[in-house]
Amino acid sequence: MESPPPGPRDRKVYYLVISSLFVHLLIMSAALDIYFSSPIDHGMTPVRSTDDPPAKRVVFIVADGLRAEKIFGKGQAVKAPHLTKIRKMRAAWGTAYSRVPTESRTGYAALLAGVYEDPSALLLGWRRYPVDFDSVINQSTNSWSWGSPNVVRMFNKDNASHVHSYSYNASLQDFGQNNTTVLDIWVFDKVRAFIQEQINCSDCVDFRQSGNIFFLHLFGLDTAGHKYKPDSLEYINNIKTVDSYVPVIEELFEKAFPDKSTAYIFTADHGMTNWGTHGYRSHHETKIPVIAWGAGIKTTEIPIDIRQIDVAPLISALIGINFPTNSIGILPYDYISSPLENVSNMMIANVRQIMETFIVKKHKRMDHAIHFVPYYQITEKVLKTKLLHLEVLLKNNKHDVVRRECEIIAKFLIKGMDYYDNYYQLPILIAITIGIVAWILFVATYNVPIRRNQVPKSIIKFINIFLFAPTYLNALFVMKLQAFPLTYYLYFLFPICMIQVLINRYPHIVTAMRYVKNFGLKNTVCSFILYVGGLRLLVQGFRDREALCVVMYFMAASVTFSTSLRNNTNKQQKMTWIFCCVMLSVFPFMPLVKTTFNIIAYLMGYALWWLVVQKFVIKLLQYPFYELERVEVVDLQLTILKVTPVYTFAVEMELVAADSFVKYLAWIWAFYPIVMIPCTTNHILVRTTSIFIGFIPFYLMVTTNYEILFLIIYVLLLYTWFMIESKCYGYETIYRTTFDEVVVPDRNQTRDDFRRAFFFIILIFIGFFGTGNIASLNSFDPTWARCFLTDFTPLKTTGLIMLRIMIPFIFTSCVFKAINIFRKGSTIIMFSIVLMFADLMLLELFFCITNIGSWLEIGMSLSYFIIMELFVLMLLILYGLAYFLTTLSYTIKLNHYLSNL
Repeated sequence: MESPPPGPRDRKVYYLVISSLFVHLLIMSAALDIYFSSPIDHGMTPVRSTDDPPAKRVVFIVADGLRAEKIFGKGQAVKAPHLTKIRKMRAAWGTAYSRVPTESRTGYAALLAGVYEDPSALLLGWRRYPVDFDSVINQSTNSWSWGSPNVVRMFNKDNASHVHSYSYNASLQDFGQNNTTVLDIWVFDKVRAFIQEQINCSDCVDFRQSGNIFFLHLFGLDTAGHKYKPDSLEYINNIKTVDSYVPVIEELFEKAFPDKSTAYIFTADHGMTNWGTHGYRSHHETKIPVIAWGAGIKTTEIPIDIRQIDVAPLISALIGINFPTNSIGILPYDYISSPLENVSNMMIANVRQIMETFIVKKHKRMDHAIHFVPYYQITEKVLKTKLLHLEVLLKNNKHDVVRRECEIIAKFLIKGMDYYDNYYQLPILIAITIGIVAWILFVATYNVPIRRNQVPKSIIKFINIFLFAPTYLNALFVMKLQAFPLTYYLYFLFPICMIQVLINRYPHIVTAMRYVKNFGLKNTVCSFILYVGGLRLLVQGFRDREALCVVMYFMAASVTFSTSLRNNTNKQQKMTWIFCCVMLSVFPFMPLVKTTFNIIAYLMGYALWWLVVQKFVIKLLQYPFYELERVEVVDLQLTILKVTPVYTFAVEMELVAADSFVKYLAWIWAFYPIVMIPCTTNHILVRTTSIFIGFIPFYLMVTTNYEILFLIIYVLLLYTWFMIESKCYGYETIYRTTFDEVVVPDRNQTRDDFRRAFFFIILIFIGFFGTGNIASLNSFDPTWARCFLTDFTPLKTTGLIMLRIMIPFIFTSCVFKAINIFRKGSTIIMFSIVLMFADLMLLELFFCITNIGSWLEIGMSLSYFIIMELFVLMLLILYGLAYFLTTLSYTIKLNHYLSNL
């Protein structure tokens, strides 16, 4: 049977959803272009670091996930005796500071290319960089790399003949293995075999050339840190293993190259938190060790701290290759042992390389600009004068002055590069802001019904032809002259389009103003202040989770000051509501991350779940009008729930082997209750109970601490909200109501609609930040997936973690859908109100983004904005999931088949 064509209201939903997706994708793109345009440019002429390199080759050893404190701090001589001896007797050393996000890909781009994370690479994971950039691997005469396939293949996208990569199978990167040193020993063994082979090979010319790089990527420490944590014996033993092999590798290279022209650099890509994660801003993550020794390296007694991106120019200068053309690293000359004149020449070459990029970026903006404003009025003539001045200082042997001047000029040029990267920041910011405000007004009036068009169509047509048509044409002409990219056309046309839409919707705006007048100006202003204050606290919750407790107190008090809630709740419901809100307000004060397995919290949470769901199921069995067969499906889900903790404890106590087939069965065990949800009757009470119970076995498998306690209180609050709202709209027969009940939507908005939409947003936010901080990359631990997989498979691990995070939101969306049935409300009304609230928060976060200051401030401001952007997309996904979970039904014919037998 064919489904009927969508009606006008359905089409309005589709239009709003599609336009919302387009607008928010446009805003996301604009934010990245405004604040984080790609730093990668092309067309620069490569600049050679020096004609007199102090070394012929570099052995570059990177211990993935090693933080500086572990080999520079207490117990250093015990953990790393060989590196400690090298550092104290014949090396230049210090701390290298990395930027957020402290992830491997970002770290290796900084170390080998001298560039920071490209914002357009945020969503691409390990697959590739969206923009090609230069690196010391590309510029080397020859390079050989050994290690993880995710890392060593990053820098040979074009399969260059002089770049050689050797990696182990990805399955070896197993977070479940007990001996994580096997990854590093694999690298050391392969390097040893390679060196022996080359020594005995008389035709291996490439191996003996100058300008070669040997890159050893050691992934064992990262694996040990994730599984056992950095303070564990396993992590320390891995450090000792790496340390013991360093002199072995040095001896091998010295034997292969007795010319004493080999330089060695030992460092890390990022550090590790105490709880075994990385990606964020703590000192344990951003402070990494760097130890350099051998040919061309000074011996220093005190630490010399550098930036992580400064390692790339250091490698280039040691072996005399070109600086990576995209590098913004400044040569750490205090590490280099070479004649003063040579070091000064290296610094001048470093300035020339950065100046090349500066000039390319300048011309990129200047060549097509109608009116160009140069950075501090600096012309190319001034830059040439600066270079000539450096040459004069060099001829006069003022090497200290040369180095200081080069640092000052390089830093100035880097700031100028940022200026040109963000040259159109202000105009785009103004255009997008106007567009967002107009969009919010459009959403606010989207559902306002009008009886007749109050403005003659001729006037609207006249405005469109004689006002907006010339405006569009003039804007297009100006943008064409300046050779703007396509996205810039969209940014500048967006506000014009939205203003035109608002003018065309003038009758709706007039009607909306009448609603405000009828409601009362005082009541409108008070409600506006109340909701804006609440939204402001939710935005503050991004930075301070404790702000959410104030919102929860407000929500708890709502049963007393909201007329509809006060009149439709009994004393028991009021007490339950207040209790749940107050209890949830406690969780934002609890530690952000607790990845250790807490048996007491886990058992308490499981016991509470067991008591609550037992009560739910017993209550369902009391109603004879439910199909008993479908209610018993809930009982089956409950049976699976009973034994799930047994498997979780078995994995935690390591009674289940890392490669056990039981882990494959765990997928079935966790997801079977979810698949069984559509087997239940679609009565609202039965289906929501089934949804609550169906996801819990999976949640128990990916939970390690107090999260299970949080979720049961969260569900109790949802259930109480569900019961209260049903009474607000006179549903005394709630137990007979179904999700597929056909109702005639009420198109009139009420005060309660705004309250319910606001509650929905609060519950989503407390679900985000109640047990963690989604804005923090290290709030989530890959070991949460320990019950399902142990291999280093980022895609699967991320998928499991994302499902875990979304479970509270799925629950909230299903309950919100049920409440909308009680309300007999139109979906588009509720969606537009929620969207309006979300976009008001988005507008504030849009202005809070910064690309000035510490990388901590930059990274966090962008994280908050992206989360709020994704929140709108998540609303659409959650509504779709809620619709699927609450309306899909399987036909159960088991009894029919049995009777036929």
